Amino acid sequence: MIENVNQFIGTVAETELAKAARRSARTIWNAHRAAFETTRVETGKVLTLAIGEGRKLAARVKSPVAAKAPVARKTTRRSTRRAA
Repeated sequence: MIENVNQFIGTVAETELAKAARRSARTIWNAHRAAFETTRVETGKVLTLAIGEGRKLAARVKSPVAAKAPVARKTTRRSTRRAA
């Protein structure tokens, strides 16, 4: 029984349909690998940019010029009623 199954599988594997299916699977696999590699590289670029921007923001927040910047006061209902 097993010999018949192996013989059948061998016969099917040599057909044009099987060859086309293997080519298609290989094409899909290679496209997947390329997309994964591109995503990996681009993610590295995005993270590098985000880290750089975070460092710039942290430096700007810690600078003495930022500490002297005037803070806008929030108007309250009471102060707007008196002014009117």
